[in-house]
Amino acid sequence: MVIKGYIKLVLALSFMLLAGTLFMGTEGAYAMSNDTQSKKAVKIVQTAGRQRLGDFAPDFARYNDDILFGEVWSKNDVLALKERSIVTVSALIAQGLVDSSLKFHMETAKKNGVTKDEMVEIITQLAFYSGWPKAWAAFAYAKEVYGDQ
Repeated sequence: MVIKGYIKLVLALSFMLLAGTLFMGTEGAYAMSNDTQSKKAVKIVQTAGRQRLGDFAPDFARYNDDILFGEVWSKNDVLALKERSIVTVSALIAQGLVDSSLKFHMETAKKNGVTKDEMVEIITQLAFYSGWPKAWAAFAYAKEVYGDQ
């Protein structure tokens, strides 16, 4: 059972690494429910793609809003939102994408139940596998997001 869960996490991380480059707009994404313990899928609604790129790149905006969030993130009955957040934050840091999308996903991770201590451990672990400077840069956003704790 543990191995099966690990395989799912590895597959999800691999997918997110591939899909990470598609991650232009992130504001406006939210879950229709904050129940992450249930095995019932929670529909994720995203509008940032259409808001930021709808007129310029309508297909890309639709892929971002409807496919990435509307389908992939909404399969949270298979992989919970907390774990999806961990995978996404890890993928962004590993790629060196230390920008507003990382901050957004750290904020989302916090909302999805990732604690300050867990985020610190995630970034520390990533430092050894994806690079010290990437982790160092990620801590700046983590301090902003979790600074009140």
